[in-house]
Amino acid sequence: MATPLNTFKTKTHLIKTKAGAPGSDPGGTDFVYEVPAGVTSIILMAQVTNIGNTGTRNVTFVHWSPGTGEATPLVQDFPVQQNDAVGVLTGKLIVEQENQIMVWADQADELKLTLSFLESLNG
Repeated sequence: MATPLNTFKTKTHLIKTKAGAPGSDPGGTDFVYEVPAGVTSIILMAQVTNIGNTGTRNVTFVHWSPGTGEATPLVQDFPVQQNDAVGVLTGKLIVEQENQIMVWADQADELKLTLSFLESLNG
């Protein structure tokens, strides 16, 4: 069967803490999504919900390009109040093949990410 030209997808993810020190190579960080080879993705929506019961938690949401080694924070240590949700993108984000989206929080398992995206075949 042929691969569809465009595919809409939604992914949810329970956010962990960052493994490395701030500013370090994000190896070991919580990678949420890697764009497959031959595909470009458009992130349509990224929402983080505080599902914990211990108050405000902070989230960092980053675009990572392994080819250039560049990590670009889209939000950094952004507060999410208890029983609330925030959008961590103000618009759409184009993510090229093999680039990654990573996310971490100041406390594991208290924040949940919902990511909606469109995968489109290159070429």
